[in-house]
Amino acid sequence: MLGYPLSRLGYPVTIMRLFGFFLTLFFFSFLLYAATLRHDQFTSARQLYLPAGIITGALSGFAEAKVVTKKLKEDIEIVAWSLLPIAVLWALPFGMVLYFFGSEELLPFATYFLLPSIPAALGTSSLLFRRFEKKEHVQVFMFVYGYKFWIETPQTLKIELYGFLEAVADKNTSWMLYYGKYAEKLKRLVEKLSERIDKIGTKMSEIKELTTRLLDENMKFYRKGIRIVCVFVASCVLWIALMMFAAANNYFDISQKYGTHVELILFGMPFLLIFVYPFIKRKTLTRDYEKTVQNILGKTNLQTQTTIKDVLELMEENV
Repeated sequence: MLGYPLSRLGYPVTIMRLFGFFLTLFFFSFLLYAATLRHDQFTSARQLYLPAGIITGALSGFAEAKVVTKKLKEDIEIVAWSLLPIAVLWALPFGMVLYFFGSEELLPFATYFLLPSIPAALGTSSLLFRRFEKKEHVQVFMFVYGYKFWIETPQTLKIELYGFLEAVADKNTSWMLYYGKYAEKLKRLVEKLSERIDKIGTKMSEIKELTTRLLDENMKFYRKGIRIVCVFVASCVLWIALMMFAAANNYFDISQKYGTHVELILFGMPFLLIFVYPFIKRKTLTRDYEKTVQNILGKTNLQTQTTIKDVLELMEENV
């Protein structure tokens, strides 16, 4: 959302898993209470589903975290398709319930087994990933579209500036976007370095105007990206609140009065719009950014490009 290249379009695992734990714990607890209160599904036999779901979730979270952290100790980036068999922990119980009790038991089983297992998995994995991060002094990220994990180490502003200038030298707008979250601090660092009287200061002063303009564009993109994320998160919270209110009121009796298709339209369409809006907005924002930046870079002469490479060489010697 905020400018990573596609290969680095991910999220910090520990923070998001912990957030997901509290969110699902609250939301699913409400659903469990509603199912028990309105439909009286929590019979004595079904009470076994609840601890079984919690144990299954905890085991799957433990297995995932252990497999991933073990591989990350050997390589900074992994694709952990070996985690897919963990799905058997959920699929096998569903298959057994379907075989022995029939399809009519699947919904109660999903309610009391699946819903508790999700926060249990999120909570267990977040604790283990956090322990790994503290021990190794890194941060674990996960790709949003698959089982790809990587680690990032805390970096200083000088290293970030080096990376930004390297992206500028390569005219790689995707990687330039990544440094938007550091742009304000990097701008102050450029000001400070350009005041020095050594070689780095002299060279930096020559590209100060260009670097400042590019960092300003990064700041604009990053701030607009933050607003998009805030709208997305707020929309998700409102949609979840609507679903909880609808569940509490038995979906407003919509399915009984008008049919299931009307229910899907009323609750499915806002869910789709929540994801369509940030996708379109971010794509438009990225296109405008790249057009502006490419126009700026297109006006740089050979001397400026040479100066940027000289600064990179001097910084590499001093980092």
